[in-house]
Amino acid sequence: MTAAQELYGFPASKLDAFVARWLQPTREWKEEVLETVQTVERFLRQENFRGERGLVRDAQVLKVFKVGCFGNGTALRSTTEVELVAFLSCFRSFQEEARHHHAVLRLIQKRMSYCRDLLDLGLSNLSVTDGVPSRLIFTIQTRETWKTITVTIVPAYRALGLACPSSEVYVNLIEANGYPGNFSPSFSELQRNFVKHRPTKLKSLLRVVKHWYQQAHHPRPSRPHPQCGGRLQMGYSCSAGQPVSETGLLL
Repeated sequence: MTAAQELYGFPASKLDAFVARWLQPTREWKEEVLETVQTVERFLRQENFRGERGLVRDAQVLKVFKVGCFGNGTALRSTTEVELVAFLSCFRSFQEEARHHHAVLRLIQKRMSYCRDLLDLGLSNLSVTDGVPSRLIFTIQTRETWKTITVTIVPAYRALGLACPSSEVYVNLIEANGYPGNFSPSFSELQRNFVKHRPTKLKSLLRVVKHWYQQAHHPRPSRPHPQCGGRLQMGYSCSAGQPVSETGLLL
């Protein structure tokens, strides 16, 4: 009996057991993924794009955040995707971030293609994809089991700095007049912490909701998706008509 069939036969009082058995990643797998991704984070922190064309000043990564399901602690057992947000020193405003976003992506892509540590992990499928915002995506393999994982990198302006957001930050955000969602990574720390420090019960509930949504609303070409055009794009890409990865889920 599959996990999808089991869910509908489980009473509410036993959902914790269902999550532990079917949905929650094993400690070994989670540690293996995060250890592998540390190689990517180390590469980002150590790089310094001095005198590169297309940038008005040197670019150095100030901080790297794991966001999405691995960042906030709600990854499903089947998850093989990790999303990173890299705050860069060359972005000193939302406008600068918008102006140089693609240039930075191309620079990271260029440097990454020569990184020996990442090449040793089977670096492949390295490409820049357009989106809101655009991002760098690639695959590497875990060191222990050599399973393939997909990593996404989004460069961003560190709008919040070390302090809590002030009204001025949001005024600047509005004045930047960017496309909706373009500057969302600048607030990724707030988004991550909103879930990361919540009780385990809530994280288990989010796993159940994500699992249920992926199973109950698996898209079919013959019918429109119920959330298409809405704010929640969970498990479906309205533009392409294809399923999206778990890192594309809102939760």
